[in-house]
Amino acid sequence: MFNVQRLTFNVLRNTQYAILILLSACSPTPSLPPTPTAPHGMPFLIVTRNPNASPQTPIGLDTATPTFPPTDAPTLTPSSLPPTSAIPSVETPATPISSSARPYYLIYATIDYDNHHVLVDEAIAYPNRTGVTLNELVLAVEPMLYANAFLLTSISVNGVASTNYSLETHRLTIPLSSPLPSGGQVNLVIQFELNVPVKQKGNTFGWLDYQTNLTEWYPFVVPFDPSTGWVLYDFMPWGEHLTYDSADFEVNLRFTDPSSAPIIAAPALPDPVGEWTRYTLNGARTFALSMSREFLVAESAVGSVQVRSYYFAGHEDAGAKLSYVATQVVGLFDPLIAPYPYPVINVVELDYNDGMEFDGLCFLSSTFYDGYDGTSQNNLVVLGSHEMMHNWWFGLVGNDQAMEPWLDEALSVYSERIFFEYTNPGIVDWWWRFRVNYFKPRGYVDSTIYNSGNFRDYTDAVYFNGATFLEDLRVRIGDQAFFAFIKEYAGQMSYRRASSDDFFRILRDHTTKDFSDLIAAYFAEGH
Repeated sequence: MFNVQRLTFNVLRNTQYAILILLSACSPTPSLPPTPTAPHGMPFLIVTRNPNASPQTPIGLDTATPTFPPTDAPTLTPSSLPPTSAIPSVETPATPISSSARPYYLIYATIDYDNHHVLVDEAIAYPNRTGVTLNELVLAVEPMLYANAFLLTSISVNGVASTNYSLETHRLTIPLSSPLPSGGQVNLVIQFELNVPVKQKGNTFGWLDYQTNLTEWYPFVVPFDPSTGWVLYDFMPWGEHLTYDSADFEVNLRFTDPSSAPIIAAPALPDPVGEWTRYTLNGARTFALSMSREFLVAESAVGSVQVRSYYFAGHEDAGAKLSYVATQVVGLFDPLIAPYPYPVINVVELDYNDGMEFDGLCFLSSTFYDGYDGTSQNNLVVLGSHEMMHNWWFGLVGNDQAMEPWLDEALSVYSERIFFEYTNPGIVDWWWRFRVNYFKPRGYVDSTIYNSGNFRDYTDAVYFNGATFLEDLRVRIGDQAFFAFIKEYAGQMSYRRASSDDFFRILRDHTTKDFSDLIAAYFAEGH
């Protein structure tokens, strides 16, 4: 065990100096053209079959087995992983990316697992790809939405301490002493502590006696829109208020007691380096973690993608099923839509209301595991596939989750239909009845999280009426044009932030059919 108190001033100064050298090596040349980037989100899923069920509110502010892609049988490994000890000292950081076109996050986190405390040194290289000069940066700090969860220790900008920042609700504003021109880069070092809160049923962030989740746990620079400014919205009890740029991550973890370190579910492969474990993830919106000493793991692979299903005792069949479904999802959508963008796809069991996705890692409610019946006609498989498909629709192709949530939610719901169409066509009609038609969806597909009125109206319009629109569109233009369009849309908008205008612009490149009546029927705004 080692001392986890804050580093002394001299050591800290050396740490910051080394990190700044690393970040400086990542600076892009000013002549690079602006490149739009995209966000991520964590949409709610409808799992209840009661249309009058109450909305879930974050606490603290907060039957055949599919046979499509052949895959290795999942391997069950009910064991504790070895302690995660090992990363280079900060004086010899990992090799940086060259000429970063995306924000770059370098994080060192020391975790006191049993006391629910995390000590974090975070460095951010932010390249200005906005096309305009910036006088400040705005960061989202989601742990601020939980009482006493976030303690900010210090901020430096290009090696100089910053004290004139403001931190209100979940918005951290850092003025820049010198304007940041388009094509330039600014380097931040932020030091903070997390007092991880007790996890509530409606949240993913927090700890339980047997599991801890770090989700939206570090400050990140929000996207900037030259026409509207920094994109950071207010919290809502339904839908997602966060929007993300695609970014590159290096996250380094160590535990105060390596001998009892938990098993870690992470969206990247572990790389032991000294006393740390390093995880590298490029082109992602978020970096989420789940950890438990009680995890059991079903592992498989499809191509170069590692598949890991984390579950708890008594749910072995459900855990193995999700490992298999993940290989099917990657095996199908990799050639059909776009290559899977991450090295790992994880599914993690959680005491939660339904499902939640992050890049390369998603959570599913323990209730789904309890209710798994050995078939594919259940919430475990339907919503598990939905969450996995968000790796394409919001992970790879981003959007404004608050103002245009249909772009990831409707596409992810409809991708469930495509998944069953290819892997288990005999249950597609059942899927429409169970997943969509039961709710008799109505409302405009382009509803925002703010004008929907309530949770049911929001999901009926955005999720389910959105899926119905996509089905009608597919029938109208034909399968060949529809799938060519979807693939082109994913290709053009990869690592970017797509809009409805982008969607319909690319669609019109693939069909001459008139679909104006569909837009009038399903959308409040014309396109």
